[in-house]
Amino acid sequence: MTHSDPQPADLLQVEHHLAQISDGNVVRITGSGPVFEHPYPVRTVRRTTFVPVLAVRDRAVLWAIAVGWGASFLWFWTWWLQPEHRAGWAGLIVNSLLLLYLTGLPCYFFVSALRLRRVNPAMPVPPVAVAFAVTRAPSEPWPTVRRTLEAMLAQDYPYAYDVWLCDEDPSEEIERWCVRHRVRVSCRRGVTPYHRAGWPRRTRCKEGNLAYFYDHWGYWNYAVVAQLDCDHVPAATYLAEMVRPFDDPAIGYVAAPSVCDATDAASWAARGRMHREAIWHGAVQLGHSDGLAPMCIGSHYAVRTHALRSIGGLGPELAEDFSTTYLLNSAGWHGAFAIDAEAHGDGPLTFADMVTQEYQWSRSLTTMLLGLLPHHLRRLPLLLRLRFGYALAYYPLLGLMIVAGLILPPVAVITGLPWMDVNYFDFLLHFWSMPLWLMLTLWLLRRRDLMRPRTAPIMSWETWLFALARWPFVVWGMVGAVHQKMRPRPVTFKVTPKNTGGPQPLLARLTAPFALLAVALSTVAVYGELTSPAAGYVFLCVVAATAYAAVALAVPVLHVREAARASGLRFTAALATARLPLAIGLVSAAPVATSIVFFPAYAAAALSW
Repeated sequence: MTHSDPQPADLLQVEHHLAQISDGNVVRITGSGPVFEHPYPVRTVRRTTFVPVLAVRDRAVLWAIAVGWGASFLWFWTWWLQPEHRAGWAGLIVNSLLLLYLTGLPCYFFVSALRLRRVNPAMPVPPVAVAFAVTRAPSEPWPTVRRTLEAMLAQDYPYAYDVWLCDEDPSEEIERWCVRHRVRVSCRRGVTPYHRAGWPRRTRCKEGNLAYFYDHWGYWNYAVVAQLDCDHVPAATYLAEMVRPFDDPAIGYVAAPSVCDATDAASWAARGRMHREAIWHGAVQLGHSDGLAPMCIGSHYAVRTHALRSIGGLGPELAEDFSTTYLLNSAGWHGAFAIDAEAHGDGPLTFADMVTQEYQWSRSLTTMLLGLLPHHLRRLPLLLRLRFGYALAYYPLLGLMIVAGLILPPVAVITGLPWMDVNYFDFLLHFWSMPLWLMLTLWLLRRRDLMRPRTAPIMSWETWLFALARWPFVVWGMVGAVHQKMRPRPVTFKVTPKNTGGPQPLLARLTAPFALLAVALSTVAVYGELTSPAAGYVFLCVVAATAYAAVALAVPVLHVREAARASGLRFTAALATARLPLAIGLVSAAPVATSIVFFPAYAAAALSW
């Protein structure tokens, strides 16, 4: 949209309002976010704000591990690029790009691990006006919100603070409870200007809910606002840890670990995400402090209201946490990560909830990659350009690499043309020398309590199942974002359910992609076992087919078990919740079993054993 484009009256009014509250910084609203007028301001964090996390000895050990990983990286690539391994230029280039992504990914992790910094615990909590706010959508149960509010009211905090409930549709019971407990209520019910179809002030969206609060009270009455999702129950010291970094005037926002372990006993999906992201919600975020922009997580974070005003309020899209972080950095504000600000919330209760989240996050981040990123990237310093560019490209790169990795072996088997001429066991030896250093780093960081939750395992079966099961929905989210860019249409954001209300059926379409992959890959493997001498590529097809057949079976079996446990039924009685997905999984296992049975004799013949 340009200044010459016709604009609805309400959009002009909102644009004028954002220009006012941002002191003229927001000059235009586009479909992808705000456009800033002021040049990038240089703010400097005080030298005493951040201190090293690890002792000198641990830092020396980490440097030694990083050097070991670097040596293994060079060893692998020196071996891989030997001329005798090249079967053709196309194979070399395609496979090398895939391997460069896989082998180079830990480099970013080591950069974070080698610069771990935390907010100085000796910093005082500043005596500023603070609001502690929690949001509620109509679908979110009041008992869940009440438990969070009770914890918010019981904070060990040195100054007075106000507790707010930002409720889309509070009942009389909720309003009476809030009056009794001196909880203030913000509600945009019936306020048409705050129920727009898109950003800003979007209807049925947390951004619009909080925009009403900030415009009426947040910006004018408070210096700092800490905001929570309704299921995240804060520890007693939470607010103090979140407000402490704002003693430094250059800090515009504070991120905190999103620990979704309240439902981990009931859901493998919740455990899978929690285990996989535990290092990110601890050490990796600490490694972004003091210059590399730690990322706000939507479940809870805090903002300096002056900083939020300067960007026109919370950012667009479902992933408003990411867009807000990005825009605050574009306006020159620094962030901090409060690792000790603990709030425990709910993870996805079912596999369906998990993949819905993955789809929505992938679609939202890809939408920002295509729209918001280009508008602000040139404003940032080089390091932050690389940091945010990679962050938004993560999902597309993940999807592209997995799809490429799954396509290459079957193509080699079917065509009979090898991509590379390497000994498979030599490849494994050189390749797996690199992850060993990564595991050592994870072990050390876990020993130093730098994972959130602290007890999360480095490896677990839930982690592997989560990783195998998420990517088709990541790819589908990317496709959805591209389609939305080409043919814009209204998008509804779905709130993750906070309780199931009884056993929920598992839809067959959620597990069908894994069954189809298992059948396709095992069929190619059997074809190769009968016709192709490319034993290494056939083996990769067998391994991949086995993995996805396991996913196609494990997801419905685990769903039935969890549904039975939650409802107090026998396993057999709960089978109805996943009968069709389970049948599809069993059917897909048949060709996989065939390929496994054939492989030993085939390998012996192909390798002349």
